[in-house]
Amino acid sequence: MSFFFGASLLLSLLIGVLLTYIFLPSGNRKTAGILLRLFAGGGLGIGVTSCSYFICLLAGLTRYVAVIDFALCLAFGLIAFMRCRKKDPGEQAGLPPRKPAARSRLKTLIASVFAVELVAFVISFAVAFLKESHGRWDAWLIWNMHARFLFRGGDLWREAFASGLDWSHWDYPLLLPLSIARGWTYAGGESVLIPAAMGFVFTLLTLGLVLAALSFLRGRTQGYLAAMILMGTPFFIAMGAAQFADVPFAFFALAAFVMLFWVERSPENHAGPLILAGIAAGLSAWTKNEGLLFALIVTVSLAGIAAHAGGWAKAFKRTGLFLAGALPVLLIVVHFKTRLAPTNDIMAGVGWAATWAKLLDWGRYAEIAGAFFATGISFTQGVIDVRVGMTLNPGAVSILLLVVYLLLTGIRIDPKYRGSFFHAAAVLVLTLTGYFFVYVLTPLDLNWHLMTSLNRLFLQLWPSAVFLVFMAAGIPGATSPAGGKPEAASLKAKRTPVKRRTIRK
Repeated sequence: MSFFFGASLLLSLLIGVLLTYIFLPSGNRKTAGILLRLFAGGGLGIGVTSCSYFICLLAGLTRYVAVIDFALCLAFGLIAFMRCRKKDPGEQAGLPPRKPAARSRLKTLIASVFAVELVAFVISFAVAFLKESHGRWDAWLIWNMHARFLFRGGDLWREAFASGLDWSHWDYPLLLPLSIARGWTYAGGESVLIPAAMGFVFTLLTLGLVLAALSFLRGRTQGYLAAMILMGTPFFIAMGAAQFADVPFAFFALAAFVMLFWVERSPENHAGPLILAGIAAGLSAWTKNEGLLFALIVTVSLAGIAAHAGGWAKAFKRTGLFLAGALPVLLIVVHFKTRLAPTNDIMAGVGWAATWAKLLDWGRYAEIAGAFFATGISFTQGVIDVRVGMTLNPGAVSILLLVVYLLLTGIRIDPKYRGSFFHAAAVLVLTLTGYFFVYVLTPLDLNWHLMTSLNRLFLQLWPSAVFLVFMAAGIPGATSPAGGKPEAASLKAKRTPVKRRTIRK
């Protein structure tokens, strides 16, 4: 069983990595660039194969899913091979290869601490699995239960959405349940190891994406430190081991931001990263309902920023490329929402009279703002105990570490990434604003709704926030305003001799 599940996971990862070779510039072959393809592509591949499995469900072809996945892998492999044969005008074309910088004691120490923390993360995850092998509440009540209905239902799998089990939230998107059911289909039976493996894989992919993206864009030290912050976030590890969909959502949001930064790194080939950013945003909507808001905000803000910077022609071009990646996935989401999913419990309880009354109730705003402050400061440290209520957790270590790090290094945003940085920061703020007004309008008990969901909403954006902080922070030991390494300028000066010409009058 484990062998066949491993084959299904390997095919998913390979499909995603091949997508990165199709759409991303191939000029940079540094270790960080290869790892970035691996971690970003791995998660995207799991999302893409969940979409293909859903199409197989609709067509009644789930028994042939392995053949379809293999054919998809071969097709992507052929396209990637043809794509990589062409000379790419990608990044740093024409520059001589740089010699690897000397490894300082500080970098060695950071790498060693990272390795120890990584081992501790794996052990913590294993202990959490042994303690709760079926995951926590939402895992066995929603995500894993949906996977079981879809896997066991056979030709009658649609009946699950009309079962009346409203407490199981059958309107929730299906990326995670379908990924689990796909693994069971390959394995030929159900196993608690497969949902747990999906939780571990997405947690590891998120850590790896933060590490690889920052190593590629800013430097290996930044990558190690950011990944250590994530591994030192107890709530992040707890939610990954709990088998919730919040960590997969966090991965796709982060992947969308990373691809938007890649656009600025290789402006000669911006189409591919924009398409992959669109795919990631679309997959966030296929993971959780909040992804629809996230995808909308990213699309509108991308169009607005592009129009402001280069006019409407540039806005239409960039937004069109982004939507070229997002629309195929969003069409699947729309089909699911309109043909299968029941009405969302929050939307079902919204009426005009009640909406206006809540919008004018300033006490709700004050209660939500207080919850946002208390949770935003301390959500990283653990799950809120609904029996105690929402209180400020004094152990807000992860947030304080970021603040202290910024104070020590200063803010030095590379001018090349400034536009992408402010775009991503605006998306995070607007997404949180959208969450705020969802709470304003919720028909559910406000205090209960805040206590049971707000910390997870913050967690969904936490890896992206950590990524942005380290994209803005100065690099230890750097002196340039852009945060570059001081030795880089001297190396460039040595490689580019200045030719002097004497002009005679």
